[in-house]
Amino acid sequence: MGQYRAIRKIKRVTVTFSDGHVEHQGTSSDFSFTGIFIRTRKSFAPGTHIKMVMEIDENKKITITGVVARSIKTRGSDFKNGMGVKISPITEEYKDFLKDLLVKKT
Repeated sequence: MGQYRAIRKIKRVTVTFSDGHVEHQGTSSDFSFTGIFIRTRKSFAPGTHIKMVMEIDENKKITITGVVARSIKTRGSDFKNGMGVKISPITEEYKDFLKDLLVKKT
């Protein structure tokens, strides 16, 4: 079978995320219609259900939930540290954000 890769769009926004007990902050790396990668040193383990609040701009925040699909921790580069999160459920607000992001030329 061929490998499927989702269309991704890079955008840096602050993301606050929590497993319901501990809250951390990171920066988005890229978005797709089904997921987000968050750069952070404070990743949760795969399978963890999390709530995320994305600060789109100073007047707009989007709240989404998901499950950590993968977690990456390296010694050499903070740039690669983080976690991939599968968004579930995919809200209309998130879909609208992605549609706007995909049509911008920046």
